[in-house]
Amino acid sequence: MNVFISSVVRNFESYRTAAKKAVTLLGHVPVMCEDFGARPYSSQEACMTEVEQADVVVLVLGADFGFRTASGESVTQQEFRRARAADKPILAFLHDVDVEGLQQEFRWEVSDYVDGLFRATFVNEQELSDGIVRALNQLNTNRSAVSEEEFEKQLQIRNANGRWGGRDHETRIELAFLPQPASPGSLRAIHAEHESYFLKFCQAGLSTVKAGYVDFDRDELTGIDAPGLIWRHHDRGLSWLSMTLANPVRTSNHFDGYYISPTQVRRLAEAAHEILCQGRGGWFQLSLYGVSYKVFAEPPAVATSSITMSHRSEQEVEERRLLVPATPAAYGRWLDDVMFKFKRKLSS
Repeated sequence: MNVFISSVVRNFESYRTAAKKAVTLLGHVPVMCEDFGARPYSSQEACMTEVEQADVVVLVLGADFGFRTASGESVTQQEFRRARAADKPILAFLHDVDVEGLQQEFRWEVSDYVDGLFRATFVNEQELSDGIVRALNQLNTNRSAVSEEEFEKQLQIRNANGRWGGRDHETRIELAFLPQPASPGSLRAIHAEHESYFLKFCQAGLSTVKAGYVDFDRDELTGIDAPGLIWRHHDRGLSWLSMTLANPVRTSNHFDGYYISPTQVRRLAEAAHEILCQGRGGWFQLSLYGVSYKVFAEPPAVATSSITMSHRSEQEVEERRLLVPATPAAYGRWLDDVMFKFKRKLSS
């Protein structure tokens, strides 16, 4: 893989060397302006050509804006914008120093564009090198991950294996997770952890010790059933957690049951992520089921005598995303997008 290293050169040599070593360590080819040699066109054209031909761009930004071209852009800024226009993967690393003026504006531009999965800060050469190694490995995992179509195919496992345990009529939230790289053959180990998982569910407020649970074991599936909660793990590595969505019943407001609380959805989705993910990245699907006569909003604080909603034939809404790594911050940003889309879908 050809990795173009973009940064200022003057007074930044040690960081460029660290970046080069990190790329070489993983067996990739570092592409740097210092190595271009004589060419029949300008160095600026050479840089733009190499950016377009690279497989990935590593962008390293310090405090110095660098040489300003006739357009008012820095050379590094031009390289970033060309990579963005060419839809190249960009791994951005920001030196943790005070920055002002044009360089601060450029760093804001980069931070707004580059997904948080591939943006990090560093304080020295070792942190930069380690960060580049991690990011390139994550990028490789992303590229080698199963396709969304394959993930959807594996999700069909749920439909054929008593997914709801006879509770299909309930309004439910479900998070399904397929780690990448995959971890097949984990059924035996997970089977021995039923009680451990149940205690995690209780600690997260998803169930209570008093409520107890029932073991579930069938063919290549294991898991537990508890009041309002179903957890399954398949030997291929796919796991899912589905939970009942119910608002506190108030005798003064008969319409509470028609509302799906966004606050509750987010809380359950975050808890499910922490338990299922365990620091791993992979494919996620967040779904709401039984939503045909529901409003995606908080139940009104004051009792009402009527409610307005659109009739929908859809019984479910779902969103999928590959997250590598699936840090709480990255998952949280995805949840922001999911919540926005759920609201739009359930308001139309």
